[in-house]
Amino acid sequence: MTNPTFIFSLDCEGYWGMADAVADGWSPGWTSAALVDTYQRLLALFDRFEVPATWAFVAAFVHTPEEMHERGDLTEQPLSYRGRDWTAAFKRAWAAGDTDGWLCPEALGAVRRAGGHEVAAHGYSHLPLAEVDTDAAVARRELDLQAAFWATRGIRPDTVVFPRNQPGHLTMLGEHFVAYRPPHPLEVRRDAAARLLRLVDEVNPFCQPAAQSIAGPLPIPLPPAMLLNHRAGGRRLVPPAITLLRIRRLLQRAMDSGRVVHLYSHPHNFLTGQGQFELLEGVLSLVRTHSSAGELAVMTQSGYAASVRAPN
Repeated sequence: MTNPTFIFSLDCEGYWGMADAVADGWSPGWTSAALVDTYQRLLALFDRFEVPATWAFVAAFVHTPEEMHERGDLTEQPLSYRGRDWTAAFKRAWAAGDTDGWLCPEALGAVRRAGGHEVAAHGYSHLPLAEVDTDAAVARRELDLQAAFWATRGIRPDTVVFPRNQPGHLTMLGEHFVAYRPPHPLEVRRDAAARLLRLVDEVNPFCQPAAQSIAGPLPIPLPPAMLLNHRAGGRRLVPPAITLLRIRRLLQRAMDSGRVVHLYSHPHNFLTGQGQFELLEGVLSLVRTHSSAGELAVMTQSGYAASVRAPN
């Protein structure tokens, strides 16, 4: 496969994405209702520019309260991560009768009703799967719970996004998924120096698109994704025009070389990022211009994985 390609994926996780921070007393501060509105605005934007996206859901995030009550998997049993119960903050919220931000089945419903998009997996509880922190037995339980949930929705996700962009237990993942989204090299480290490097990379004029994937044993690694600048904190210092210039260059280099531009974000970034919707609108406008001219293929993660595996 040598066609220049664009992919956009979203990590859909609610409070589960920062469950350990919430357990330590931090609150994201946004609501399920605000998230639903954000999903609807995003879907309208993708529809306007005719760009299909990959929505990778944390299964626990889109449970109904009734399902959570019936199962008891996260309300009663622990899920160990670095010697702590990953679900401790949710258990407290559940006991208090306040699951705002934790449960949002309407988000999945909105994506499914929109049609044309991919529903992918992002873990059951967003438990990171790096093998140094999560042993095989805990990873197996997380993956089995995830698979059981998707079966209740009549969905078998083809691709998976690692929680916290931390790869692990690939052989086990191959039992469930065709492909996975690997982290961009600058996403692997999570220390302060790495965060500074990622911020500096936002203004890097020499950034390059990703190489095409090749067929191999399952799961296939997809082209790594770059974060669409989340314009919060220090990242607000990066003008949107600079981000758009960077992406314009990436797209041109992809079209010149037959490579891939894979961007990702989180729906909740659009609640906290300054001018985030306008930034995405600018990106999708660029993509639409090139795709309409036949210069760029626009795919979901699963569509891309299918094209890689297709016989030549």
